[in-house]
Parts: sequence; structure tokens; C-alpha cells
Amino acid sequence: MKYLKWLNLIPLIMFFIVDKLRGTLISKYLLIIIIVLGVMNMLIAKGMKEYCISSLMLVVSTAAGMILYTYYYYYFVSAGPETPIFGAAIMMVYGFIALVVAAVGTFVVVIKDRVAEKRASRTIDE
Repeated sequence: MKYLKWLNLIPLIMFFIVDKLRGTLISKYLLIIIIVLGVMNMLIAKGMKEYCISSLMLVVSTAAGMILYTYYYYYFVSAGPETPIFGAAIMMVYGFIALVVAAVGTFVVVIKDRVAEKRASRTIDE
């Protein structure tokens, strides 16, 4: 359980793997992986602080992975002038998905914390 938050670093290398296997950068598999990691963060978080750290890791690794992939593609595959612009647009798509999952998860974790707090206060009162 302790090391599950490190799974949020998967998007750092996943861009390279998806491109080599499928030949395309926008992949439904990578989007599904990002969403699954976000949901996993919601479910295993013990508190808001832990959830924020895990979600931040997911968002940053998604953005950093796309930036690294764009640099790699620009310098080693195609040095076309449209490559950085296309990479930035794709990074915004993946980053937006990761941010939406993190925002929804924030509401879920807050509600989960409040329900647990109410249950604890009821047991103390009784």
C-alpha cells in the first residue's frame, strides 16, 4: 500500500511505449491508464494530504512525460516546426484529463473524510 502512489509515475514512460507500439500519440489506452490511476488515488487515499500528493504526482508526471516525449521526437525523429506546437496541444489534452480526474477525486475524498468524521463523532457521543 505504501508504494502504490509511485504508480503515478507511469505516464513518464508510457508516452514512449505507446508511440513505439501503436505509432500514434493520442491513445485511448493511455487515457484509460490516467483515469484508472486517478480513481486508484481516490480509493487508497487515507487523507486529503496524501491524495493531493498522489494527484500532483499524476498531473506532473503526465505533463513531464509529454514534454520529454516532445523533446525526444523533435530532436531525434522529426525536427519539423510544428512538432513543439503539436506536442504542447497533446500535453494539454492529457493534462486536462489528469486535472479533471484530480478535481473529481478531491470532491470524493472530501466527502469520504466528512462521512468518516461524522461516524467518529457519533461513536464518541454514544
